[in-house]
Amino acid sequence: MHTLADLRAGKLAGIKRLDLSCGLSEFPPEIFDLADTLEVLNLSGNALRALPDDLHRLKRLSVLFGSDNLFTHLPESLGRCQNLRIVGFKANRIKQVSAASLPPRLRWLILT
Repeated sequence: MHTLADLRAGKLAGIKRLDLSCGLSEFPPEIFDLADTLEVLNLSGNALRALPDDLHRLKRLSVLFGSDNLFTHLPESLGRCQNLRIVGFKANRIKQVSAASLPPRLRWLILT
């Protein structure tokens, strides 16, 4: 697992997979420093309620895990992520999934 301190210090530059399951309550903006390389992002096991509207800046992102957080709806920012194929948001409080939340290349959506 990676640490937020390593991310903020720039020690994770160029990585393709990032695991930040460390009790976050907000999306760290430093993740966008990995926009050109990041393919898999695991944000499970945090206290997140939202994702940034400009999540699509993570151009290569194809897998996103956001399980065990505090989401009540699937964020619409996911729908603008052109390469996102796998989305896992198990064990949240999701009550609503709008069509705008579904990425165009989605293959797997895991909510239960």
